[in-house]
Amino acid sequence: MPEPAIQFLVLLSLLLSVQAAAQEVFVTRGAGSPMYSDKPQAGAQPVSLPELNISKPVPVVPKAPVPATRRTAEESGPAAAPPPAYRKFSIVVPANDGSVAANSALFEVRVAVEPALQLGEGHAITVSINGRPVGQRFTAHEFMIPPEFWGDTLPPVNQHYQLDAAIVDGNGGLLKLAEPVTFYLRHVAGWHQRPHQRPLLRPLPVQKPPPAQPSWKFEQPGKPSSSVKPPVRPEP
Repeated sequence: MPEPAIQFLVLLSLLLSVQAAAQEVFVTRGAGSPMYSDKPQAGAQPVSLPELNISKPVPVVPKAPVPATRRTAEESGPAAAPPPAYRKFSIVVPANDGSVAANSALFEVRVAVEPALQLGEGHAITVSINGRPVGQRFTAHEFMIPPEFWGDTLPPVNQHYQLDAAIVDGNGGLLKLAEPVTFYLRHVAGWHQRPHQRPLLRPLPVQKPPPAQPSWKFEQPGKPSSSVKPPVRPEP
């Protein structure tokens, strides 16, 4: 390595050490190469060094950790689009403040759903009367309340009842709740189920006896005789 380069490196190292320790640098020029030292000697002269341009480091803001659920979703790819929400769900039958015939404890319930019930997703309709759930899941817009819901006896009539309906998923989670309706159970006079009637038996037609035929009597061989006179033939 050339001597000037070595001298430059030595000077640079001294410069750094002087800036760190806030000391002066002295140079002694003799017959040979100049000598640099941080201690003054006979015939040494101080060296004026320029100040170093020192910039402050930019602070680094640590990144927030990614939640585990987000990492799982990002690793698994884009999630499937959720099914559209039900815009409309209402009870149509029985009508609010209407009445239902309770003679057989069997009456119809009809609902309106928009969009259509998503059977592929396991959605169904559940209903309850006066807070008591009917233990069935219905998948049609029209269905009947089974008579087994009331037990062995008919429900009390002329009383106020409330019907609630909800759309649930396959696990029973609530998706949409309809506005409840109130109705009355009433006995309808004259309402009865016609018993099975046997077909009427029609009488067989009476056959009339054939008309009586005249009886011929033979008094002599070859000459018929009868109590009824034969017709008289006109003479030619």
